[in-house]
Amino acid sequence: MSRGLRWALGLGAAALAVAVLRGRLPGGDEVLRAVAGLDATWLTVAVAAEAMSMATFARLIRRLLAVGGTRVPLPRAVALTYARTAVSNSLPAGPVLSIAYVTRQLGRLGAGKPLITATLVLSGVYSTATFGVFGLVALLAEPATRTVVLVASVPVLAIGAALVRLRLPALLGWVRRRSPATFEQLRAAREAIRPAGRDRVVLTTLALANWALDIACLGAVCAAAGVEIGPQTILFGYVAAKLAAVLALVPGGLGVAEIGLGATFIAAGMSGGAAAAVVLLYRLISFWAVLVAGWFAWLLLLDGVRARLGVAGHRLGTVLLWITKAMEPCTYLYGYRDLPREISHP
Repeated sequence: MSRGLRWALGLGAAALAVAVLRGRLPGGDEVLRAVAGLDATWLTVAVAAEAMSMATFARLIRRLLAVGGTRVPLPRAVALTYARTAVSNSLPAGPVLSIAYVTRQLGRLGAGKPLITATLVLSGVYSTATFGVFGLVALLAEPATRTVVLVASVPVLAIGAALVRLRLPALLGWVRRRSPATFEQLRAAREAIRPAGRDRVVLTTLALANWALDIACLGAVCAAAGVEIGPQTILFGYVAAKLAAVLALVPGGLGVAEIGLGATFIAAGMSGGAAAAVVLLYRLISFWAVLVAGWFAWLLLLDGVRARLGVAGHRLGTVLLWITKAMEPCTYLYGYRDLPREISHP
Protein backbone atom coordinates (compact mmCIF):
# COMPACT_ATOMS: atom_id res chain seq x y z
CA MET A 1 0.00 0.00 0.00
CA SER A 2 1.40 3.38 -1.01
CA ARG A 3 2.11 6.05 1.59
CA GLY A 4 -0.41 8.44 0.01
CA LEU A 5 -3.19 5.87 0.12
CA ARG A 6 -2.42 5.10 3.75
CA TRP A 7 -2.60 8.81 4.56
CA ALA A 8 -5.94 9.10 2.78
CA LEU A 9 -7.43 6.05 4.53
CA GLY A 10 -6.06 7.16 7.88
CA LEU A 11 -7.49 10.66 7.54
CA GLY A 12 -10.83 9.26 6.44
CA ALA A 13 -10.97 6.93 9.45
CA ALA A 14 -9.99 9.81 11.77
CA ALA A 15 -12.74 12.03 10.32
CA LEU A 16 -15.32 9.28 10.83
CA ALA A 17 -14.16 8.78 14.42
CA VAL A 18 -14.37 12.53 15.12
CA ALA A 19 -17.91 12.60 13.75
CA VAL A 20 -18.91 9.73 16.04
CA LEU A 21 -17.18 11.16 19.11
CA ARG A 22 -18.34 14.77 18.71
CA GLY A 23 -20.15 15.88 21.85
CA ARG A 24 -19.78 12.45 23.47
CA LEU A 25 -16.27 12.64 24.90
CA PRO A 26 -16.25 11.98 28.65
CA GLY A 27 -14.92 14.27 31.33
CA GLY A 28 -12.11 13.34 33.65
CA ASP A 29 -14.44 12.67 36.59
CA GLU A 30 -16.54 10.25 34.55
CA VAL A 31 -13.46 8.29 33.50
CA LEU A 32 -12.16 8.15 37.09
CA ARG A 33 -15.49 6.81 38.33
CA ALA A 34 -15.44 4.10 35.69
CA VAL A 35 -11.86 3.12 36.58
CA ALA A 36 -12.58 3.11 40.32
CA GLY A 37 -15.31 0.51 39.90
CA LEU A 38 -13.20 -2.06 38.09
CA ASP A 39 -13.39 -5.74 39.00
CA ALA A 40 -9.94 -7.01 39.99
CA THR A 41 -10.76 -10.63 39.09
CA TRP A 42 -11.66 -9.77 35.51
CA LEU A 43 -8.56 -7.58 35.24
CA THR A 44 -6.46 -10.58 36.25
CA VAL A 45 -8.19 -12.64 33.57
CA ALA A 46 -7.40 -9.93 31.00
CA VAL A 47 -3.70 -9.89 31.91
CA ALA A 48 -3.54 -13.69 31.81
CA ALA A 49 -5.26 -13.79 28.41
CA GLU A 50 -2.79 -11.30 26.93
CA ALA A 51 0.18 -13.22 28.33
CA MET A 52 -1.22 -16.44 26.85
CA SER A 53 -1.72 -14.69 23.51
CA MET A 54 1.94 -13.70 23.37
CA ALA A 55 3.03 -17.18 24.44
CA THR A 56 0.83 -18.71 21.74
CA PHE A 57 2.48 -16.64 19.01
CA ALA A 58 5.85 -17.73 20.40
CA ARG A 59 4.71 -21.34 20.06
CA LEU A 60 3.72 -20.63 16.44
CA ILE A 61 7.24 -19.41 15.66
CA ARG A 62 8.74 -22.32 17.58
CA ARG A 63 6.63 -24.85 15.69
CA LEU A 64 7.67 -23.44 12.32
CA LEU A 65 11.33 -23.60 13.32
CA ALA A 66 10.87 -27.16 14.57
CA VAL A 67 9.34 -28.22 11.24
CA GLY A 68 12.45 -26.77 9.59
CA GLY A 69 14.74 -28.73 11.90
CA THR A 70 15.74 -26.11 14.50
CA ARG A 71 14.72 -26.51 18.13
CA VAL A 72 14.30 -23.38 20.22
CA PRO A 73 13.51 -23.52 23.97
CA LEU A 74 10.08 -22.13 24.77
CA PRO A 75 11.36 -19.48 27.25
CA ARG A 76 13.76 -18.19 24.59
CA ALA A 77 10.97 -18.10 21.99
CA VAL A 78 8.68 -16.20 24.38
CA ALA A 79 11.42 -13.69 25.24
CA LEU A 80 12.18 -13.19 21.55
CA THR A 81 8.48 -12.62 20.81
CA TYR A 82 8.23 -9.91 23.45
CA ALA A 83 11.49 -8.30 22.34
CA ARG A 84 10.57 -8.19 18.65
CA THR A 85 7.15 -6.72 19.53
CA ALA A 86 8.83 -3.96 21.56
CA VAL A 87 11.21 -3.13 18.71
CA SER A 88 8.40 -3.14 16.16
CA ASN A 89 5.98 -0.99 18.18
CA SER A 90 8.29 1.64 19.63
CA LEU A 91 10.87 2.57 16.99
CA PRO A 92 10.61 4.35 13.63
CA ALA A 93 10.69 1.72 10.88
CA GLY A 94 10.11 -0.73 13.72
CA PRO A 95 8.78 -3.64 11.61
CA VAL A 96 11.90 -3.61 9.45
CA LEU A 97 14.18 -3.38 12.48
CA SER A 98 12.31 -6.20 14.21
CA ILE A 99 12.85 -8.48 11.19
CA ALA A 100 16.57 -7.75 11.29
CA TYR A 101 16.62 -8.36 15.04
CA VAL A 102 14.79 -11.69 14.80
CA THR A 103 17.01 -12.79 11.93
CA ARG A 104 20.13 -12.12 13.98
CA GLN A 105 18.77 -13.83 17.10
CA LEU A 106 17.56 -16.94 15.29
CA GLY A 107 20.81 -17.13 13.33
CA ARG A 108 22.70 -17.31 16.62
CA LEU A 109 20.48 -20.22 17.63
CA GLY A 110 21.54 -22.18 14.57
CA ALA A 111 18.75 -21.44 12.11
CA GLY A 112 19.81 -20.84 8.52
CA LYS A 113 18.68 -17.82 6.53
CA PRO A 114 16.25 -19.79 4.32
CA LEU A 115 14.58 -21.23 7.43
CA ILE A 116 14.41 -17.80 9.10
CA THR A 117 12.90 -16.25 5.97
CA ALA A 118 10.36 -19.05 5.67
CA THR A 119 9.46 -18.75 9.36
CA LEU A 120 8.86 -15.01 9.14
CA VAL A 121 6.86 -15.30 5.92
CA LEU A 122 4.71 -18.23 7.03
CA SER A 123 4.04 -16.77 10.49
CA GLY A 124 2.82 -13.63 8.74
CA VAL A 125 0.69 -15.65 6.33
CA TYR A 126 -0.97 -17.71 9.09
CA SER A 127 -1.48 -14.64 11.28
CA THR A 128 -2.94 -12.51 8.47
CA ALA A 129 -5.19 -15.29 7.17
CA THR A 130 -6.65 -16.06 10.60
CA PHE A 131 -7.16 -12.36 11.33
CA GLY A 132 -9.07 -12.21 8.05
CA VAL A 133 -11.34 -14.94 9.39
CA PHE A 134 -12.09 -12.89 12.51
CA GLY A 135 -12.59 -9.79 10.37
CA LEU A 136 -15.08 -11.59 8.14
CA VAL A 137 -16.96 -12.91 11.17
CA ALA A 138 -17.06 -9.38 12.63
CA LEU A 139 -18.49 -7.93 9.42
CA LEU A 140 -21.06 -10.70 9.08
CA ALA A 141 -22.13 -10.33 12.71
CA GLU A 142 -22.96 -6.64 12.29
CA PRO A 143 -26.31 -6.09 10.54
CA ALA A 144 -25.08 -2.81 9.03
CA THR A 145 -22.25 -4.54 7.14
CA ARG A 146 -23.65 -8.04 6.62
CA THR A 147 -25.50 -7.35 3.38
CA VAL A 148 -22.57 -5.47 1.82
CA VAL A 149 -20.19 -8.32 2.64
CA LEU A 150 -22.48 -11.01 1.26
CA VAL A 151 -23.08 -9.10 -1.97
CA ALA A 152 -19.44 -8.20 -2.51
CA SER A 153 -17.90 -11.52 -1.45
CA VAL A 154 -18.76 -13.51 -4.58
CA PRO A 155 -17.20 -11.18 -7.21
CA VAL A 156 -14.23 -10.39 -4.95
CA LEU A 157 -13.45 -14.07 -4.41
CA ALA A 158 -13.86 -14.82 -8.11
CA ILE A 159 -11.56 -11.97 -9.16
CA GLY A 160 -9.00 -12.92 -6.50
CA ALA A 161 -8.96 -16.56 -7.58
CA ALA A 162 -8.56 -15.56 -11.24
CA LEU A 163 -5.69 -13.19 -10.45
CA VAL A 164 -3.89 -15.83 -8.39
CA ARG A 165 -4.36 -18.45 -11.09
CA LEU A 166 -3.35 -16.23 -14.00
CA ARG A 167 -0.83 -13.87 -12.50
CA LEU A 168 1.10 -15.91 -9.94
CA PRO A 169 3.22 -17.83 -12.49
CA ALA A 170 3.82 -14.60 -14.40
CA LEU A 171 4.81 -12.83 -11.18
CA LEU A 172 7.26 -15.58 -10.25
CA GLY A 173 8.75 -15.45 -13.73
CA TRP A 174 9.12 -11.67 -13.48
CA VAL A 175 10.88 -11.97 -10.12
CA ARG A 176 13.20 -14.64 -11.53
CA ARG A 177 14.17 -12.44 -14.47
CA ARG A 178 14.53 -9.18 -12.54
CA SER A 179 16.19 -10.52 -9.40
CA PRO A 180 17.56 -14.05 -9.63
CA ALA A 181 19.04 -13.76 -6.12
CA THR A 182 15.64 -12.91 -4.59
CA PHE A 183 14.00 -15.74 -6.51
CA GLU A 184 16.58 -18.21 -5.21
CA GLN A 185 16.05 -16.96 -1.65
CA LEU A 186 12.30 -17.50 -1.96
CA ARG A 187 12.83 -20.94 -3.44
CA ALA A 188 15.22 -21.88 -0.64
CA ALA A 189 12.74 -20.60 1.94
CA ARG A 190 10.02 -22.74 0.39
CA GLU A 191 12.27 -25.78 0.62
CA ALA A 192 13.23 -24.98 4.23
CA ILE A 193 9.76 -25.56 5.68
CA ARG A 194 7.36 -28.13 4.31
CA PRO A 195 4.66 -28.61 6.94
CA ALA A 196 2.64 -31.80 6.88
CA GLY A 197 -1.11 -31.93 7.30
CA ARG A 198 -0.90 -32.21 11.09
CA ASP A 199 1.55 -29.32 11.24
CA ARG A 200 -0.81 -27.11 9.23
CA VAL A 201 -3.64 -27.89 11.65
CA VAL A 202 -1.47 -27.04 14.65
CA LEU A 203 -0.14 -23.85 13.05
CA THR A 204 -3.64 -22.68 12.11
CA THR A 205 -4.90 -23.45 15.61
CA LEU A 206 -2.05 -21.50 17.20
CA ALA A 207 -2.64 -18.51 14.92
CA LEU A 208 -6.38 -18.52 15.69
CA ALA A 209 -5.69 -18.87 19.42
CA ASN A 210 -3.29 -15.93 19.31
CA TRP A 211 -6.02 -13.59 18.05
CA ALA A 212 -8.78 -15.19 20.13
CA LEU A 213 -6.85 -14.70 23.38
CA ASP A 214 -6.16 -11.06 22.52
CA ILE A 215 -9.88 -10.56 21.88
CA ALA A 216 -10.58 -12.34 25.17
CA CYS A 217 -8.36 -9.79 26.89
CA LEU A 218 -10.54 -7.00 25.51
CA GLY A 219 -13.69 -8.85 26.54
CA ALA A 220 -12.34 -9.35 30.07
CA VAL A 221 -11.56 -5.64 30.33
CA CYS A 222 -15.15 -4.86 29.32
CA ALA A 223 -16.38 -7.26 32.01
CA ALA A 224 -14.05 -5.64 34.56
CA ALA A 225 -15.60 -2.26 33.76
CA GLY A 226 -19.10 -3.71 34.25
CA VAL A 227 -20.05 -3.01 30.64
CA GLU A 228 -22.81 -5.12 29.15
CA ILE A 229 -21.94 -5.32 25.48
CA GLY A 230 -22.41 -8.07 22.93
CA PRO A 231 -19.50 -10.24 21.77
CA GLN A 232 -20.11 -9.16 18.17
CA THR A 233 -19.53 -5.52 19.17
CA ILE A 234 -16.33 -6.43 21.02
CA LEU A 235 -15.10 -8.33 17.97
CA PHE A 236 -16.05 -5.51 15.59
CA GLY A 237 -14.32 -2.92 17.78
CA TYR A 238 -11.22 -5.11 18.02
CA VAL A 239 -11.00 -5.58 14.26
CA ALA A 240 -11.57 -1.87 13.65
CA ALA A 241 -8.80 -0.95 16.10
CA LYS A 242 -6.33 -3.38 14.55
CA LEU A 243 -7.07 -2.15 11.02
CA ALA A 244 -6.68 1.45 12.18
CA ALA A 245 -3.31 0.57 13.73
CA VAL A 246 -2.18 -0.96 10.42
CA LEU A 247 -3.14 2.21 8.53
CA ALA A 248 -1.47 4.46 11.09
CA LEU A 249 1.88 6.03 10.29
CA VAL A 250 3.08 5.89 13.90
CA PRO A 251 4.63 2.86 15.64
CA GLY A 252 2.05 0.57 17.20
CA GLY A 253 -0.84 2.66 15.85
CA LEU A 254 -0.55 4.80 18.97
CA GLY A 255 -3.54 7.13 19.23
CA VAL A 256 -5.28 5.85 16.12
CA ALA A 257 -6.14 2.45 17.60
CA GLU A 258 -7.51 4.07 20.73
CA ILE A 259 -9.73 6.43 18.74
CA GLY A 260 -11.03 3.64 16.51
CA LEU A 261 -11.85 1.35 19.42
CA GLY A 262 -13.47 4.12 21.46
CA ALA A 263 -15.56 5.35 18.53
CA THR A 264 -16.84 1.83 17.86
CA PHE A 265 -17.91 1.29 21.45
CA ILE A 266 -19.53 4.71 21.81
CA ALA A 267 -21.40 4.19 18.54
CA ALA A 268 -22.66 0.90 19.99
CA GLY A 269 -24.20 2.75 22.94
CA MET A 270 -21.47 2.54 25.57
CA SER A 271 -21.12 5.62 27.76
CA GLY A 272 -18.13 7.84 27.17
CA GLY A 273 -16.58 7.19 30.58
CA ALA A 274 -16.91 3.41 30.30
CA ALA A 275 -15.54 3.42 26.74
CA ALA A 276 -12.55 5.52 27.78
CA ALA A 277 -11.83 3.23 30.74
CA VAL A 278 -12.04 0.11 28.58
CA VAL A 279 -9.81 1.54 25.85
CA LEU A 280 -7.21 2.87 28.29
CA LEU A 281 -7.00 -0.37 30.27
CA TYR A 282 -6.95 -2.61 27.21
CA ARG A 283 -4.14 -0.61 25.63
CA LEU A 284 -2.31 -0.49 28.97
CA ILE A 285 -2.34 -4.29 29.10
CA SER A 286 -1.95 -5.19 25.42
CA PHE A 287 0.42 -2.39 24.34
CA TRP A 288 2.24 -0.64 27.17
CA ALA A 289 2.74 -3.66 29.45
CA VAL A 290 3.92 -5.76 26.49
CA LEU A 291 6.23 -2.91 25.47
CA VAL A 292 7.86 -2.76 28.91
CA ALA A 293 8.14 -6.55 29.12
CA GLY A 294 9.55 -6.61 25.58
CA TRP A 295 12.38 -4.20 26.31
CA PHE A 296 13.15 -6.13 29.51
CA ALA A 297 13.31 -9.32 27.41
CA TRP A 298 15.54 -7.49 24.92
CA LEU A 299 17.96 -6.72 27.76
CA LEU A 300 17.90 -10.31 28.98
CA LEU A 301 18.75 -11.57 25.49
CA LEU A 302 21.96 -9.50 25.44
CA ASP A 303 24.98 -11.73 26.01
CA GLY A 304 26.63 -9.37 28.48
CA VAL A 305 23.52 -9.12 30.63
CA ARG A 306 22.99 -12.89 30.67
CA ALA A 307 26.62 -13.42 31.64
CA ARG A 308 26.34 -10.97 34.53
CA LEU A 309 23.10 -12.58 35.69
CA GLY A 310 24.81 -15.98 35.59
CA VAL A 311 27.68 -14.69 37.71
CA ALA A 312 25.22 -13.07 40.13
CA GLY A 313 23.25 -16.31 40.41
CA HIS A 314 26.43 -18.30 41.07
CA ARG A 315 27.48 -15.86 43.79
CA LEU A 316 24.03 -15.95 45.36
CA GLY A 317 24.16 -19.74 45.45
CA THR A 318 27.59 -19.61 47.08
CA VAL A 319 26.31 -17.22 49.74
CA LEU A 320 23.30 -19.44 50.46
CA LEU A 321 25.53 -22.49 50.84
CA TRP A 322 27.82 -20.55 53.18
CA ILE A 323 24.85 -19.51 55.30
CA THR A 324 23.66 -23.13 55.38
CA LYS A 325 27.05 -24.29 56.58
CA ALA A 326 27.23 -21.52 59.19
CA MET A 327 23.86 -22.60 60.55
CA GLU A 328 24.83 -26.29 60.70
CA PRO A 329 25.10 -26.38 64.53
CA CYS A 330 21.50 -25.21 64.72
CA THR A 331 20.24 -28.24 62.80
CA TYR A 332 20.35 -30.38 65.93
CA LEU A 333 18.20 -27.85 67.77
CA TYR A 334 15.45 -28.13 65.17
CA GLY A 335 15.82 -31.85 64.51
CA TYR A 336 17.30 -31.58 60.99
CA ARG A 337 20.10 -34.10 61.47
CA ASP A 338 19.98 -35.67 58.03
CA LEU A 339 21.01 -32.85 55.73
CA PRO A 340 22.46 -33.99 52.39
CA ARG A 341 26.23 -34.26 52.58
CA GLU A 342 26.76 -31.88 49.64
CA ILE A 343 24.83 -29.16 51.49
CA SER A 344 26.32 -29.79 54.91
CA HIS A 345 29.86 -29.81 53.54
CA PRO A 346 29.99 -27.87 50.28
